[in-house]
Amino acid sequence: MTKWGGALPLALLWGLPLVLSLGSCIAGGADPEAWRDLLAHPQLWPALTLSLFIGLASSLAALVCTLIITAGLRGTQWWNRLPGMAAAGLALPHLAFAIGFGFLVMPSGLIARLLVGGVQPPHWITAQDPLGLTLTAALALKEIPFLLTVSWMALSRGDWAKALDGQCRAARSLGHGAGSVWLRIVQPQLLAQLRWPLVIVFVYGATVVDMAQVLGPTQPPTLALVIWHDLNNVDLAVNQRGLAGTLLLTLVLATVLGIAHVTSRLAGRGLRPRLAAGPSGLGVPRSLAALISAMAIVVFAAALLVLLLMSMVPRWPYPALVPPAFDSAAWTTLLNASAPLWLSLGLAAGTSLSAVLLAVLWFETQHETRDRWLIGLALLALAVPQLAVAGGQYRLFLTLGAQGTLAGLFLAHLVPVLAYVVIVLAGPYRGFDTRFTKVSHALGIAGLTGWLRLKMPLLKAPLLTAGAVGLTVSILQFVPAQLMAAGRWSTLPMEAVTLSSGGDRALTAVFALALALPPLVVFAAAFRLGRPRWP
Repeated sequence: MTKWGGALPLALLWGLPLVLSLGSCIAGGADPEAWRDLLAHPQLWPALTLSLFIGLASSLAALVCTLIITAGLRGTQWWNRLPGMAAAGLALPHLAFAIGFGFLVMPSGLIARLLVGGVQPPHWITAQDPLGLTLTAALALKEIPFLLTVSWMALSRGDWAKALDGQCRAARSLGHGAGSVWLRIVQPQLLAQLRWPLVIVFVYGATVVDMAQVLGPTQPPTLALVIWHDLNNVDLAVNQRGLAGTLLLTLVLATVLGIAHVTSRLAGRGLRPRLAAGPSGLGVPRSLAALISAMAIVVFAAALLVLLLMSMVPRWPYPALVPPAFDSAAWTTLLNASAPLWLSLGLAAGTSLSAVLLAVLWFETQHETRDRWLIGLALLALAVPQLAVAGGQYRLFLTLGAQGTLAGLFLAHLVPVLAYVVIVLAGPYRGFDTRFTKVSHALGIAGLTGWLRLKMPLLKAPLLTAGAVGLTVSILQFVPAQLMAAGRWSTLPMEAVTLSSGGDRALTAVFALALALPPLVVFAAAFRLGRPRWP
């Protein structure tokens, strides 16, 4: 296949819709009247302040925990087990975790039953607290596995890992302790590798919609929720105000990121003399790393356990620690109305498989120097607020008559899925030793046959991981699905968010588990099948 033939499907199905959607959002939000209405909105500035606080606080907390865990576990027997543990956290969708976390911390939740007791639930303001602290904590916990995975991959990457180990040995020979080596050598280089993942984490935390509807404050809400309500309004003027709000939020986030970049550069210059100072016997925080890791694992496990219990409990009076009775009525309801389940599974399987195939087609037909354009577009798709992409898709697909169609839903899901697949797959695929390919060509095995018999088996672990990541990303899509569905289709995230504001906790838990189980199964299968055939 020619190089253009390999790039054309990806460009038509992903690149062009993404660029046109962003252009449509900019065009729709450029209305002066919409900006006047937006700036006069009584909730604008409090909501914007809240969004920035939640995004910054959750990102900083996740980063600090990641650095402590990485510093404490690197070089121990737990270091090689870290990817498996982090993958379990990655596999749990954000929305499912938010619902389980809400069940844990609410006044009548499991934590209150264990620690407080009494006849009546305590007067806590947890879920939807006015400062957004619960949402901040949930976001920070959910992003730790992602940052840990990126950190482990960076610190275990071939030649760079060997060079880093050599630098560490040289520092230890000069009298530096393990903690001093980490702070002076490893951490500065690791932070450089975490730059784009942190941008993605910050933008997601400041613009998240589904988790904010479950755990976020309401008076005022986050700016993402204000914009979300405007984008779903049938009034065209209100809809235009939502697009203007999306542009404002994007510009503010870009400004904050620019300020953070300049501040980090200045701070790095200021700290350089201290980092270059004489030897220090500082140790690494192994106990603190173990404590944070254990607490995160316990919270994730408890959230899943509570979801499982709640899904089978019609009534669980406070302060009982064990439900009085179990039944499967909520699961029966899901199976009797399973259209959202099958639609979400079909979209997830279709978009993840398509994304892997499109990415492989690109890598097989394009020179490595062109990857910077593809990866740049993928980072743009993830670094720009999802509301901007989805709002532009809404206008574009409405114009094309694709809103409310399965094709529109598929393309809307494909944008974030392919972006993640490209980022996950690019490094391993381009790192493939081309000497194997040359040998296979010499033996007369080339083309599709050579790829299936040689390259695919050797790259099965990254291919399966990329597919698992793509399926997880697809199944949790709420914003684009809601806008593209136009009331004609319903997916699992849409049903779960709707149920979370109602009173049927068992049914809410069932839909949250239906969101969580497919990614967990797929990640477990990818981990099992991706292991090398020979030790």
